[in-house]
Amino acid sequence: MFLPSSGPWHANNEVVSAALKKLPENEHSRQLHSATNDVLSKLHVVMRAVDNLHLKHMQLAGNYQKQRDSSAWNRAEQKRLKEELTSVVAKLEESKQKLAVLKAQGDNKQATPILVPMLGKKTAEKVGDKQTELQDLEATHKELMESISKRLEEIRRLHTERIGILNNLATFQNILTDFKSIHSSKAFQLVNDQLQKSQAELDGHQTLLEKLQVDMDTFVWRERQFNQKVDLAEISQKVSAYYVSRIADLEKDVQKLCNEKNMLVLKLEGALREPGRNQVISEFKALVSSLPREMGAVQTELSKHKDASLQLHSLRAEVHSLSSIRTRKEQEIEETSRSAHAGSDISQLQSLVHELRENTQELKLFVELYKHDSADSRQLMESRDRELAELAGVHVLRYSLNESKLEQRVIAANEAEAISQQRLATAEAEVAELGQKLETSRRNLVKQSDILKSKHEECEAYMVEIESIGHAYEDIMSQNQQLLQQIIERDDHNTKVMIQRTNLSN
Repeated sequence: MFLPSSGPWHANNEVVSAALKKLPENEHSRQLHSATNDVLSKLHVVMRAVDNLHLKHMQLAGNYQKQRDSSAWNRAEQKRLKEELTSVVAKLEESKQKLAVLKAQGDNKQATPILVPMLGKKTAEKVGDKQTELQDLEATHKELMESISKRLEEIRRLHTERIGILNNLATFQNILTDFKSIHSSKAFQLVNDQLQKSQAELDGHQTLLEKLQVDMDTFVWRERQFNQKVDLAEISQKVSAYYVSRIADLEKDVQKLCNEKNMLVLKLEGALREPGRNQVISEFKALVSSLPREMGAVQTELSKHKDASLQLHSLRAEVHSLSSIRTRKEQEIEETSRSAHAGSDISQLQSLVHELRENTQELKLFVELYKHDSADSRQLMESRDRELAELAGVHVLRYSLNESKLEQRVIAANEAEAISQQRLATAEAEVAELGQKLETSRRNLVKQSDILKSKHEECEAYMVEIESIGHAYEDIMSQNQQLLQQIIERDDHNTKVMIQRTNLSN
């Protein structure tokens, strides 16, 4: 029997409840939970009805088997009684023939009584023997008649039993017709249709559950990707905003230097035209002495800007390594965008350096012109020597800064590579965990679908078995009706023949 409290059914309920608990708390999950509860309650009711029908069918099958056994025993007993009756009838026919012969001989003897004293003692003895034999035959005839009467009483008893069996068969047939009417009734059809609908709804909810599980996994995966992209975009935006602001500050400083240069040019022209050149020359010397300091400050700012650009490149390389784990296409797009940004930054820096070099060249030209025009050539030569020495120191500092920058780049690249390796390992571990979770969920769904398929197959097998048993029961009942009709006709014919023979014998 298929009971709802069986092991597979309990396991199926546990699997369904676990799958429903894994769903997120939203309107769709609540609707799905309520729909599954309704379907399960309806399925419980239908299964109970099927169990009750199965019990009734088992009881009817047991009663039918008992009735079949009793009818077989009655047929065997009736056959045995028929054989005994035929043997008794044959013996009775023989006794009747003998009796008729003896009666004929007695009549002949009564017609010729004069011959008796002439035959002597032998004939008298023969007549005595015949009379004794006739008496024996009459006694056997009486015994046979008594046995025939007993057999007739037994046949009447069997006939009454047969009538009772027929009544029982009629009742069972009525029960079967009631069962058929129940099977063909609207309530049973509604229950069957409701069972099919519940099975279809259960299949639909199962597919919906699978789709929701897949959608949930894809949604979680996309949410993580989106969060990572947002974080990376925020980092790149912050870094780019910082360096844009820094570049704007440097441009302002360069503009200030250009303005100062223009002011110096104007002052130099005014000094050449106006008297008091010594004072102007002293001011110009002070400005020239302060110019290397400003150039050093500009060089430090440029070195800082280069360090910042190196950090920007390292950060972009790190972002590139993290984004390459996700998708190759995004990697290519980001590489192209980053290379374009890097090219623009480098071009801007090169333009700034070029402008500064042009400014220094112009200042050198002004100094050369002033040197030729001024009277104090020795001081100008000393200032030129100091300027050259300062420029050599600046070049030495540039080379040392480049070497230190290279070392810092190598260290930063190694650190970024280690961090990226750690992040890659964590990302791979998360991907492996997600793959395992996805595999377990798929296995659970496959198990649940297999259990549901087995339950559907069992229900279909039970329905087919019930229908086949009903058809077989109908065929057997029709055959039994035909056989019983034939037996009744034969019994009636045999009783009529026996009554006629008894009447003739009497």
